[in-house]
Amino acid sequence: MTMFDKLGDLLSEALEKGELPKSGETSQNERIENTFSDFNFIQKEAEKASPPPAQKTKKRIPAEIKAAFDFIGISEEADFDSAKRIYREKLMYYHPDRRNDNPVLQKVAKEKTAQLLKEWKLIENWYESNKAKKLKS
Repeated sequence: MTMFDKLGDLLSEALEKGELPKSGETSQNERIENTFSDFNFIQKEAEKASPPPAQKTKKRIPAEIKAAFDFIGISEEADFDSAKRIYREKLMYYHPDRRNDNPVLQKVAKEKTAQLLKEWKLIENWYESNKAKKLKS
């Protein structure tokens, strides 16, 4: 019988009687507290029986790589394929050929694209070095 079943029974009983239990009887609050303590005991036992969830170890990312991730807009938890997709979307957005009509915007787009390429190279090398480290271990 679950905690909710017991609570439902207690509520039904109280509604049928239309009164609170007398001092000699177990009060409804005491029965509810007992039900909760039973439930907590069962829950604690289940937690003891099940292994703790696996802890994710956070990668140590150098400051320059973090800055590159921030510049491109990639989350630090992203895998290589999703990082590459985000990089390509940014590259398409800032590509100078899309700004042919305005020379000032085209110049800014060239600078932004050059910066994107530089930052992506850092990130790509970092992913490759981490992949090599994982293969060694």
